[in-house]
Amino acid sequence: MDDVKAMTRAGETVGKAVGSGWLAVRRSAKRAGQASADATTKAAHAADRKLTERGVAPQQLAVALAESAEVARQEVVKTTRRARKKLARKAKHTRKELAKAAKQARKDAKKSKPAKRASKSAKQARNDAKQLTASFKADAPKRRRRWPKVMLLVVAAAGVAYVVRSKTAAPEPTPVPEPRQQATESPSDSPSAESNSQHNGQPTRKSTTKQG
Repeated sequence: MDDVKAMTRAGETVGKAVGSGWLAVRRSAKRAGQASADATTKAAHAADRKLTERGVAPQQLAVALAESAEVARQEVVKTTRRARKKLARKAKHTRKELAKAAKQARKDAKKSKPAKRASKSAKQARNDAKQLTASFKADAPKRRRRWPKVMLLVVAAAGVAYVVRSKTAAPEPTPVPEPRQQATESPSDSPSAESNSQHNGQPTRKSTTKQG
């Protein structure tokens, strides 16, 4: 318990010390600000007294300061423009020099032996490519002429095969016997003939048909 009380008292003392320290700092800062303000006002009054003694009003001093600031700004603008123009001229000159150097390097590269060999090989490759394309173009019409003949032969063979298949698949039709006329029919099959014979007074005859 004694330790706790001691810690509590220590914290309170530290807090009081910190608070008093902050208060002292604020007071000192306030005093410093007031002192600087007083010094500024004193310096301004002293400058006004000196200007009035020399016959220059403070307003004239402000105008003179503004004019001098404008002149300084114009001078800065002029110097920046001059610097930009100078830089542009230098950049243009350097570009020209680089272009000349690149042109000379290309000429030197063309004059060298490896460059000549490379150009010759490139020309040879172009010539070979032209010859290959010409040969392909020459062979193309011949192939086009052969294709229609082959197609005609295939179509003719397909037609012949279809005709042969149709002939072998369809059998020949068997002859159908014509129906006999009523006069050839037997009297037993026609009841009308039997009735006619009975009316005439003639006996009816049984047909002797063999049963198979």
